[in-house]
Amino acid sequence: MEGWQTATLAEKIPERVLRQDPDIVGRLLEGEVRGLRAEWQSFSNNGWIGVRAKGEDAEALVNLLWERYGSAPLEASQVERWDVLKGFVTGSGRVGFGVYVDLGVMQPARKDALYPLHRMRAQLADGVAKPCREILDENALVDYFPLKAVVTEVDGEKLSVELADETREQILSWRRFPFDRVLAVGVAKHQAEAAVKSAGLQYDVIRVETLSPLVQCLLCKIGTEAPGIIAKIGGRLRGVGLASFRTPVRLR
Repeated sequence: MEGWQTATLAEKIPERVLRQDPDIVGRLLEGEVRGLRAEWQSFSNNGWIGVRAKGEDAEALVNLLWERYGSAPLEASQVERWDVLKGFVTGSGRVGFGVYVDLGVMQPARKDALYPLHRMRAQLADGVAKPCREILDENALVDYFPLKAVVTEVDGEKLSVELADETREQILSWRRFPFDRVLAVGVAKHQAEAAVKSAGLQYDVIRVETLSPLVQCLLCKIGTEAPGIIAKIGGRLRGVGLASFRTPVRLR
């Protein structure tokens, strides 16, 4: 669009949520850009948050959002081996030889990267030959789970990745502590907190941690089981994807 500056941010919103509430992206970003002299609009670029702006502070607005959220690469030619990029799990369990990660590559054609099963086993299963589905379930790696990925292979249109240290350590740290967690996909933090309160679960859920704008992690107190929280809260979060992260059983 002539006269507009455009950016695609490194944040992705579930398409289902965008269909139900087309204005949600604008509400998420309005606090970030308040006070700037620019006309701006938000849009979805295959689920990735896009922004266009024009006016006196248009460049500042775009740069501010890039600094806050990062930018998606868009073009395959911009992705190089050993790049560390933000991505989102997509098609979890679709194939048995790994899981795909959407890095925001859309040109010349949309292309997901493969997190191959042998790297999943090495990074998340101590090298044990577990099936892909089991590793995904144990680590709550559901669709739209946000992560940092290291690009390990670029072979034409083929992209392979593994978890960056930051994300791997996050997941492994969850295992080290005796807290179950509930992943809620498609809900803002204030909505998740309101649902916890209305269900009377303030003493069972220690806090709500934001993984990305519409992906929340509900941290359960010791002894509270994630499936029980899902059973009690699911009716208040209709249309929201809920998944359990269970604390590994430790033998005494």
